[in-house]
Amino acid sequence: MTQRNTNQPISYPIFTFRWLAIHGLAIPTVFFFRRNYIYAIYSKIGV
Repeated sequence: MTQRNTNQPISYPIFTFRWLAIHGLAIPTVFFFRRNYIYAIYSKIGV
């Protein structure tokens, strides 16, 4: 049997499919809500 050194850190990739899926949905969603929020403020002010 081969023993693995448990002290070695495991390196995971930064850009996984889950990361890409979350950010691919979150960034446009935040942009959309922020745009609507700013539009509502400007409409209320009357600019």
